[in-house]
Amino acid sequence: MGVPTREVVLGAVRLFTDHGFDSTTMDGVATATGVSRRSLFRRFGSKEDILFAEHDELFATVVRHLEASPDDPLTAASSAARMVFRGYLRDPEITVPRYRLVRAHPRLRDREVAMTARYQSAFSHFLSERVDPKRSLAAGMVSASLIAAHNHVLRSWLKAPDTDEHEIWERFDEAMDFVRATARPLLEQDEGQIAQKNGDHVLVAVYPADLDREELLRRITSAVRP
Repeated sequence: MGVPTREVVLGAVRLFTDHGFDSTTMDGVATATGVSRRSLFRRFGSKEDILFAEHDELFATVVRHLEASPDDPLTAASSAARMVFRGYLRDPEITVPRYRLVRAHPRLRDREVAMTARYQSAFSHFLSERVDPKRSLAAGMVSASLIAAHNHVLRSWLKAPDTDEHEIWERFDEAMDFVRATARPLLEQDEGQIAQKNGDHVLVAVYPADLDREELLRRITSAVRP
């Protein structure tokens, strides 16, 4: 049996952190992890592939979960987002230094953005196939909201990884509850009820990702007051 993927990724992350991402070579990773150069290139192809390898595996697991879930579409998508979040939290030895590496290297940020887009596309495709075809736009909006809520809480943890895990999960559950509460009418109500019901209107708010909850609520309250 070859060296487990996690051990290769962990060894590579340590090299990238200690010696710099650009200064570390694939040969160096092979030597440090005990994997032959040929095997390393066959398994991963590049340093970027190594850094995000576990997420490739996680993405495949999430897709399988969505396809097999017996839950209603929104619940299934929410639990899939929870799986992704758990994937980050369970291995801070990799996740936290990778976050710092990504922030320091634009091409790694591009790879992360592409990874996020892949999850959003998978959620959107899943929801679009399981709701009224007329609600494809709503499915896309809900998928984006799930990803935004996930990333909002994730970034708060990555910036303070010593935060109690119970507290982080509370934040995540609150974020998912908020998305589900606002998203379910978009996916389930009859047309006409969404945009306007008894004189009510939909408010779409765009806000900075690092905005705290109290300030967000203050801004929304201010916006809806007559």
